[in-house]
Amino acid sequence: MTALPGTRSAPPASRRGPLARLREGWPAYLFLLPTLLVVGYFSYYPAYVAVTRAFTDWDGLNTPNFTGLENFQRALTDPVMGQAALNLAIWVAAGLLLAVVPPLLIAELIFHLRGRRRQYAYRTLFVLPIVIPSLVLLLVWGSFYRSDGLLNTLLGAVGLEGLRHDWLSDLDTALPSLIFLGFPYIDAFNFLLIYAGLQNIPDEVFDAARLDGATGWRRVLRIDLPLLRPQLALIAVLAIIGNVQYFISPLVLTSGGPGFATTVPALLMYYTATRDGEYGYAMAIAVLLMIVVVVLTAFSRLLSRGNR
Repeated sequence: MTALPGTRSAPPASRRGPLARLREGWPAYLFLLPTLLVVGYFSYYPAYVAVTRAFTDWDGLNTPNFTGLENFQRALTDPVMGQAALNLAIWVAAGLLLAVVPPLLIAELIFHLRGRRRQYAYRTLFVLPIVIPSLVLLLVWGSFYRSDGLLNTLLGAVGLEGLRHDWLSDLDTALPSLIFLGFPYIDAFNFLLIYAGLQNIPDEVFDAARLDGATGWRRVLRIDLPLLRPQLALIAVLAIIGNVQYFISPLVLTSGGPGFATTVPALLMYYTATRDGEYGYAMAIAVLLMIVVVVLTAFSRLLSRGNR
């Protein structure tokens, strides 16, 4: 719009100074202030305390004593931490596959069903378990894994008596049992995210693929997966972050045992703080976990961009 003769047009918003923008938008900032205070106090302030107290010897009550990098050196040389890191690597790798592959397969199958009502029914069926509290699922699966649980009962019924044992008390099967807990491994959020990505693919793309002979698995590999890359990248990032921070099932079902077979760094951090009272060392573990999350997330983002 041109300015009237003798008048001066207002500069665009991008050229205005921060004070001018603040004066014009102060009501919006005022409404945002309570949210910013809550987020800052409950999210950023604990992170600040963790980073600063990671360099101290602190019991959570008395004045912390600065120790430099001693906590980090201890974490990097602690054999228990080494075992926990190995368990975490296995958990993240398996958890990443379970977060992507089963939801992708089920989303593909449901998306290509004939009839909207049928798709809606199956979609609801796989989303309904989200209303069940996760702790209830853990306790139910813990009963399945007992020596007299459902899994051993099924093995005995099919004549595989030699495979029956207490799954969570065996050094060789405790960690895999926790990782593969939750069959059929259909995370509702991941499933709906992939399903929505499939719905966003234009019908013309499927019609052109059909004309070119790209059907079945060929279409999934050549058409669906490339167009679902943003959704799959987001799921991968969230799965990495969630699995690195997760320790509920080892805490509830095994307490990190037998031995340290199911101990992960997050659980070690929890026990170090609450049971041993070494909050400084626990916060050093938390900082290392934060660094691992940032590095793995950045690496996954680079991989997703490099495949474009």
